[in-house]
Amino acid sequence: MLSSQAPLTGPNTSAAQCPLCGQDNQCAVAAGSEPSNCWCMAATLDTAAKQQAASMAGPQRCICAACGRPSIS
Repeated sequence: MLSSQAPLTGPNTSAAQCPLCGQDNQCAVAAGSEPSNCWCMAATLDTAAKQQAASMAGPQRCICAACGRPSIS
């Protein structure tokens, strides 16, 4: 679910927030766990969503499952 809202900036952004929609990204690393425990390691993520998140200014953060869900074409 790619957000049409402006990118998140400011003090309310954290490693546990999806940079695309601002919701909890369920990131195991942000929660202090090993990367291998993260949901995204076993998921297929939407390439456009990954590229959009990577191009955003600020610290790199994981996208949530809803934003990372591959589009059905």
